[in-house]
Amino acid sequence: MASFKDLDEFFDPTLPLPVGGKTYVIPPPSAEVGLLCQRLMQAGVAAHSGQAVDAEGLNQLAEVVLDDDQEKDLYQRILGPVWDQLIADKVAWPKILHVGQTALIWIAAGMEPAAKHWESGSAMGEAEAPTRTAASAATSTRTRGSATGTTRKTASRQKATGSPGKSS
Repeated sequence: MASFKDLDEFFDPTLPLPVGGKTYVIPPPSAEVGLLCQRLMQAGVAAHSGQAVDAEGLNQLAEVVLDDDQEKDLYQRILGPVWDQLIADKVAWPKILHVGQTALIWIAAGMEPAAKHWESGSAMGEAEAPTRTAASAATSTRTRGSATGTTRKTASRQKATGSPGKSS
């Protein structure tokens, strides 16, 4: 029977991102945040590709459409303690946004799509839409558990208006 090494011996569930000469280490997300990021990515890919959305898909879109406060809350949830570090270090909002978008892509689609987004430098515009392949791979092969055990519920969800939501 095969013997497996302890996962902690070789697996690093963090995302180190260098900004202004300092490396910020994004911790792994909770399961709740990881699943939310995957739903956001799937909804974005579906909307970007013009897919017809059935009733179940419409309900999922309604659950993931974010207003500005919810988007800020999402980035705080994704970045964890790094959010406070970025604010304390007076990092400009476009850079925080780029860090947050990169972390969202990392959580939902993996390291390679996140690295591609990071190198694109697209901090002020919309996050580059992931490919359908990246989103499919994210939902079929990637799961992450909570290292911190933290969860937070979003206070309210905006109903879908036919718009795919925001990623700015």
